[in-house]
Amino acid sequence: MTAQTRSAPVLVGLRDGSPTAPLIVLLPHSGCNSTVFLPVAHAMTGGSPVVGVDYPGHGARFTEALAPDVLSIATETADAVLALAPPEVVLFGHSFGSIVGFEVARALTARGVRVRRLIASSCVDPHAMAAQTRTVHLETDEVLLDLLVGHGGIEQELLDEPELLEVMLPVIRHDTRLGEIHRPQPGAVIGAPVTAVGGSDDPTVSEEDLAGWGGCTTAGCTVAFVPGGHFHVMEHPHNIASLLTDAADSAASPPRTTTEGKTA
Repeated sequence: MTAQTRSAPVLVGLRDGSPTAPLIVLLPHSGCNSTVFLPVAHAMTGGSPVVGVDYPGHGARFTEALAPDVLSIATETADAVLALAPPEVVLFGHSFGSIVGFEVARALTARGVRVRRLIASSCVDPHAMAAQTRTVHLETDEVLLDLLVGHGGIEQELLDEPELLEVMLPVIRHDTRLGEIHRPQPGAVIGAPVTAVGGSDDPTVSEEDLAGWGGCTTAGCTVAFVPGGHFHVMEHPHNIASLLTDAADSAASPPRTTTEGKTA
């Protein structure tokens, strides 16, 4: 299941499923492409098809110019999803992909596509991100690499491939910058429920950070923790597969109290 863009698909099919089941859309973290989610797709059960997103300049789209901002990624992703005419959509974004996922949810709603749930992983909410001054993208290559290694975002094998790292680090830096400088529309919310999930051993995203996603939705927010660090989705893909399967297979949740104590 793919939707074509100029040189390669925006959406890459990772798992076949029923056209009447909710479509699951997976948005990767900085520097990565759709293939990072293959273990998640393979661990899923249920009838939903699964697609991963390749941002411009990533994966099979490596010859394209990198995206200028988060909104351009969200727009082309929403257009590609709309072309598949899914009955409903479940969105999952990891780290930078969570910021993109929030804007994709807004863009899909504007196009009349129902978003059943957004699962935001290992990320503060976009309004909190915009309110802070974050400059990780300005760090040296050495510091950026140390951060990635420390958080489990770079496999040991890649450290022995300097030519590959030389190609990857500018892309990681670019995506990190887009997330850090993105400014969502003030007060913007989505009408789908949110699950904000973090790794139990992640020192970079707290329970309070995850709870902040409650201010980004009118349909309630649930905070969940799974084993692992910041890149828990790579360490234990079956945990996210289970969350996605439940989100796609369960009935739509009614509005409820958010983690911030507000009634949506």
